[in-house]
Amino acid sequence: AKAVTAVPETKAAEPADQAKPVDPNAEEMDGGSAVSLGDIPDVETEELTVDLAHKALDGYVLVQNKYQDSPLEDYADLQAFVDKDPKGPELDKDIKSLGFKSVTDWNVAVTSVSVAYNNILDDQTTDLKQQIDDVKASKDMAQDMKDRTVKSLQNSIPSDNNTKIVQDLMKDKVYSEKVKLLESTDE
Repeated sequence: AKAVTAVPETKAAEPADQAKPVDPNAEEMDGGSAVSLGDIPDVETEELTVDLAHKALDGYVLVQNKYQDSPLEDYADLQAFVDKDPKGPELDKDIKSLGFKSVTDWNVAVTSVSVAYNNILDDQTTDLKQQIDDVKASKDMAQDMKDRTVKSLQNSIPSDNNTKIVQDLMKDKVYSEKVKLLESTDE
């Protein structure tokens, strides 16, 4: 195992972008709830295993190094890049070689690691739970939007299992450097 150096981040492959907390300065609605729907992305996470977390990080390093000059951010998601970009099939093959069924499955795994890691660095659980309560109490939001928003906010709170796995990664000689690449950056 060799040391990993950070490379410029790309939007589509940056899982932390998908799990940013809602902007507290966003335009208020419902008389005091600071939830702006445009700021809440769909966040999908899953329960991690140590092996899955390792593979997710290995994929992240590979994407950062091999595809740093690819226009990943120009596509709605990684699957669109795979389907439409000349380098897409190569990315798909690289991710599948790590044991993932698709780039989407890999992205869910790496997002799960990222959500847990960034919450360890800056615990947003209390704020996220308050946002969930605010959304549930909103009288101005359609039910389907409430459901989607609540699900994304809930998925932004890592499970105890995922937190423990990432805490262990942070102590691992090889993976501690890889996990640091997931640190949220304000661009």
